[in-house]
Amino acid sequence: MEFYRNKGATLAAGFTGMIFFGVSFVIMGAVLPSLIEKFGLDTTSASTLAGLLPLGILIGSLIFGPVIDRFGYKILIITASLVTMAGLELLAFCNTAQMARFAIFLIGFGGGTLNGLTNALVSDISDDKSRASNLSILGLFYTVGAIAIPLLFATLSKSTTYVTIVSSAGALVLLPVIFYLLVQFPEAKFKQGIPISKMASLLKEPFLIVLSFVLFFQSGLEGISNNWIPAYLEGISGVERNMAMYGLTAIILGVGTGRVVLGFLLRFVSRYITLLVSMIISASGMIILTYSGNPVLIIPGTFMLGLGFASTFPVILGEVGEKYKEMSGTAFSIALVIALTGNTLLNLLVGMVSLVNFHYIVIGCTIAIIILYSLSLSFKKTK
Repeated sequence: MEFYRNKGATLAAGFTGMIFFGVSFVIMGAVLPSLIEKFGLDTTSASTLAGLLPLGILIGSLIFGPVIDRFGYKILIITASLVTMAGLELLAFCNTAQMARFAIFLIGFGGGTLNGLTNALVSDISDDKSRASNLSILGLFYTVGAIAIPLLFATLSKSTTYVTIVSSAGALVLLPVIFYLLVQFPEAKFKQGIPISKMASLLKEPFLIVLSFVLFFQSGLEGISNNWIPAYLEGISGVERNMAMYGLTAIILGVGTGRVVLGFLLRFVSRYITLLVSMIISASGMIILTYSGNPVLIIPGTFMLGLGFASTFPVILGEVGEKYKEMSGTAFSIALVIALTGNTLLNLLVGMVSLVNFHYIVIGCTIAIIILYSLSLSFKKTK
């Protein structure tokens, strides 16, 4: 029986789901050293293990849209949460590297599904005026989950094992599942089956495809910054390792701060101006890191980098949700799969061109985002 039928309860369901995507997204980095030690993994085996997380996220992002358009949200959000929980518990108690691989894939699959469906859910229950703002607040809850795991490991790793931390995180997933059973979610849009022709037609929509490639560059920008900034600061800027890690933390805090501010700002400021200013802030932060030569400016520079990152996903997914309300789940799937592809390819690009040119890639991505978003608005006006 559904006791909670108001929008606030449904929003809360989306927010809690996003917290556990944040947990899923960062758990690999937290436990990988322990898994390497436990199973005696070499570099190749460890990288193969880590690579299963983004694979799971990609597959989860691919399937969630058609499923929620056909069957609604409740079944999938409960199933994805239980899959994530199962992956965390298996990761905590696995006895072989093969079991660990399967666990990592489950965590990625469940987390990727939660990421996509919570974005689509918040978009569906928001009106056009509040959609981007609510999506921005949703992103803040990702930050909560993403920061919680490294903080827990940093504070508890000396007194308890990773098994206890990871298994406890898995057990916590049961709490929102109980809540989801009581919440009323939007119903399926196509109860008699999704028309394949309509799904295929979305792939021919210039507006959707251009917006998706905005996210291609944004996801890549966030991915390379989170993965390579510490190495860039150490190797190119010459800062100490602890300062480089503080810089990485400042990026995450910048994103979180930006999402808080945007939760209010996007109700009053145009999306285009918001995105334009955000990219200028990120590019300026990268320029400070590259050319200032002053270690004191590392934290302000990385914070600006993250602050600028905060707006693109809520702005672009707000546009997608507003335009494709009839098939929002499938449209979000397309956008997020293209976004995750950008994350993978731009990380490979950094490896190919070396860290010396890292700042050019970051600044180039900010320029590409502005150009593509401007182009998408021209398609929007012609429709």
